[in-house]
Amino acid sequence: MIQSILDAISLGGLYALAALGLGLVFGVMRLVNFAHGELITIAAYMLVVTVNLPLIISLLLTVLVTAAVAFLMELTIYRRLRGVNPAIMLIASFGLSTVLQRVYELIFGALPKSAVVAPFLNGAFKFAGLSITISSVITIVLTVVILLAMGYLVEKTSLGLQLRAAAADFRTARLLGVRSNRLISAAFVLSGVLATCVAFILVVENPEVNPYYGVNITILALVGIVIGGISSLRGAALGGFVVGVILSALNTLLGNGRVYAYSWLFLLVLIILLVRPGGFLSKGSELERV
Repeated sequence: MIQSILDAISLGGLYALAALGLGLVFGVMRLVNFAHGELITIAAYMLVVTVNLPLIISLLLTVLVTAAVAFLMELTIYRRLRGVNPAIMLIASFGLSTVLQRVYELIFGALPKSAVVAPFLNGAFKFAGLSITISSVITIVLTVVILLAMGYLVEKTSLGLQLRAAAADFRTARLLGVRSNRLISAAFVLSGVLATCVAFILVVENPEVNPYYGVNITILALVGIVIGGISSLRGAALGGFVVGVILSALNTLLGNGRVYAYSWLFLLVLIILLVRPGGFLSKGSELERV
């Protein structure tokens, strides 16, 4: 029972990090970045191909490469399309996601690549007579630390103030002196860092990486953003956490029927949206925007 609770919290934290990375970009650009999944994928590939290096070096290289891909994504594609119809941006995002999947397939091959990353996290320990996996505990601790760090960044720093201002009203924020190019680039880089954190946790638990590795978690993180509050960073994290906890609980409760877990998850999401269309942390003005 305790292990199931830890697994639920662990998965919830993982989806919260993924949703927060998506929410950062949406907050400043009103863009649902489908290609965020490909940031998770490239981070996972980097962790696998640098597995023979010391872990800290592997993580640093992964962060640098993933942040660079996120920055180039914004610089070469989204910056040129800024200000166009949101539907065009959405299609461009989906197209970029598909192109990057093909690029990864050409570079790394279509077959999965695997490696044991951080093997010390794969064990278990006894507590009060119960066997608890190390990975679930470390995931929870890592998630809490990252979320606290992001909370401090958003609430206590100048960059965080600008991100919150842009999320509330980007046009007014620009009129008040917020440098849009720098702010949007910073949001993409931060989303790349969060994608690395998500990829590290995923690779420890599932080391078989393929070109579509980040797609599933990105879709579910988008669901989390919607039910948490599409214009709120706190709502994004909360919604992602709720989706992860519900999915973990369904997998535990359904047993052999866990193949239907996603069906039940989306049914619950529909019920939540019927009761609270703008999400958990929505305000009246956000209902119109949605």
